[in-house]
Amino acid sequence: MSDHSQNIKTVLRPKIFREYVGVKDEPETLDDFPVNIIHDDVNQFHFILGFATEAYKDGKGTGHFIRDWNFDYFSPEKVFEHKKKYKNMKVMITIGGHGPKYPFNPKEKKVWIFNATSSIRHIIQDYENYLVNDNSCHCTSIIDGIDINYEYIDSSVTGADFSNCIGEVIKRLKKDKHVSKSMEYVSIAPTELLQAHYRTLFWDHKMNINYVDYKFYNQTISTENEFDELYNQLVTDYGGELKLLVGVSTDPSDTKMKRQVFIEGVTRLINNKSLPGLFVWSANDSANPPSNDIEPYILEEILLELFTNN
Repeated sequence: MSDHSQNIKTVLRPKIFREYVGVKDEPETLDDFPVNIIHDDVNQFHFILGFATEAYKDGKGTGHFIRDWNFDYFSPEKVFEHKKKYKNMKVMITIGGHGPKYPFNPKEKKVWIFNATSSIRHIIQDYENYLVNDNSCHCTSIIDGIDINYEYIDSSVTGADFSNCIGEVIKRLKKDKHVSKSMEYVSIAPTELLQAHYRTLFWDHKMNINYVDYKFYNQTISTENEFDELYNQLVTDYGGELKLLVGVSTDPSDTKMKRQVFIEGVTRLINNKSLPGLFVWSANDSANPPSNDIEPYILEEILLELFTNN
């Protein structure tokens, strides 16, 4: 193989593998980050902690966010120890909620922005304060970013409302000297039904958004060609492929797209395009597969093989 061919191969190889963790009540098989699936050949392995959900009053969001994950399982000490051992490990916090129980529906926008900025800062600082007392890690922060992941947005909320509120919180946190190092990576997680809102947020604040975690599993995709068509459309929607990450689910209730279709689609993208990476929802389901015939994290292993062997 020529040097030129080797360079092309390097460019085409995905660089980021993301896994959502702590987003459900932990099964007995998951009481910590599944670091056994971290692969040395992957540039960055992102664990996304979920969720930081907000309190609601009379059906309206207050902007007061609290962490829903098990703080003992995913403590600052555990994150710190893992990050010392795995230099390609990054940890994010996902903001929003899974399901209709947690809609984006701010009661008063200015108050919501203030409360959201303050409460998210405190969640991050719970981790960063641990780093202050121990400088034995190569890392400059324990938390590396946030993921905006509202699956429901109230019908009264416009794309401009969503963009203004979320975008302002991101901007303020990035400028905050106490947590700015924890805002290196910001991602958004669109679905088919919320495309208009997330596209508005992206284009209004694209300089502050690093990745688009599109939930391919959230819509019906039956063939490899349909997968490729959707990917190409999303590349157009979000101004290029460099920020677009494709997502698959191991939740047995997510049946709109078969895993084999995702594997075939990703294989084609890796062979033909510059795919930055992908993500899996979620470690909780992967650790506790519905069938005894399926090994835990088998899909992750298959996808990581595609990362490193192409």
